[in-house]
Amino acid sequence: MKIAVTLIFCALLEACSTGFTPSGPINDLFHDELFKPASVRINPEDALAMTEPMAEYARLKLGHQLGHVNIKDRRLALVDVMYTKGELRLEYDATQTNTAAEAFAAKKGNCLSLVLLTAAMARQIGLPMHFQSVVGVTDWSKSDNFFMSIGHVNLVLDELPSEFEMKTWSALPVVIDFLPPDKAAVLNTRPIDESTVLAMFLNNRAVETLIQGNADNAYWWAKAALIEDPGFINSYITLGVIFRSAHHSEFAETVLNRIALSDPDNTTMLSNRILVLRDLGREPEARILEVRLAELDRHPPWGYFFQAQAEYTAGHYENARHLYEREIARDPDHHEFEFGLALTYDKLHDPQHAIKHLERALELSSARSNHDFYAAKLAKLKATGSL
Repeated sequence: MKIAVTLIFCALLEACSTGFTPSGPINDLFHDELFKPASVRINPEDALAMTEPMAEYARLKLGHQLGHVNIKDRRLALVDVMYTKGELRLEYDATQTNTAAEAFAAKKGNCLSLVLLTAAMARQIGLPMHFQSVVGVTDWSKSDNFFMSIGHVNLVLDELPSEFEMKTWSALPVVIDFLPPDKAAVLNTRPIDESTVLAMFLNNRAVETLIQGNADNAYWWAKAALIEDPGFINSYITLGVIFRSAHHSEFAETVLNRIALSDPDNTTMLSNRILVLRDLGREPEARILEVRLAELDRHPPWGYFFQAQAEYTAGHYENARHLYEREIARDPDHHEFEFGLALTYDKLHDPQHAIKHLERALELSSARSNHDFYAAKLAKLKATGSL
């Protein structure tokens, strides 16, 4: 989701579409000859495809719930079966973007996976629905050499007329969101097409595959995302990152420049383009863009965190503590920040505060590997008083 690495900005998970309008055709951005054929099936339709076990579940569980005398609204029945009293007991897991079928089988998935599963079930029982992207909500995560912007998407089950009267059972649509209700209630959203949601899924798979070290498959996922929705800007950025990772910075520059023609102040594009221009020996251009980026983004995501890591590495633990606390104050939900602060308190010989922040890191971690790592560290800290 350490320091002393080259940061490559790319999109991951439910990142919002920005209404980007491509300045020209996209076919010239692809270079299939540079990559091995995909070793996995890449089909946008798989994201929402129903399996027989899913259809059977819809027939039996939803059918039973809809037959209950007190259930008049199929939307509420769907929510009840899938998320309240139902046998699925779906769990949030940020590690991978699953198709609807994969999320159903595993009974878990990230936000987009669970939205896809809910949408597939709603479609199976004939519920009208639409997708929404959340405006102005962007999270950030880091994995090895990749720094990722993470947006948010949710699903709206639209109003339904009664079978007997042309009126709705509820005056408001039902929103399926996996944020806490108090946060979800104040979101600023806008509708997006299903093609954009499918592009998000494909783009997520591209990023996840690239992080796993498979640039070949990542390329084909990113290409499929661009073909599915040429207006989804994050797919361009991902394709550019893939080209650079495969040591084809000249093609990465072509892709990123395509964004610059329509959205010259996009900070994610600028961050990547600076790296690419330096790869190509175009230092004067890179410096100009660096100045512009600094003007646009005076307090970049994770800025205090990286400064804190540098201070920690230099042995300046009080400075590191102060910087970690500043990062947590503006973004309190990252396990990496809490773990860094726990390590710093350990160096400051303050096990009580180290335990407090390590417990918070454990609470915030969603990936099983991180959870187990923090749990082991916490056990050691409590047993020995030191990390």
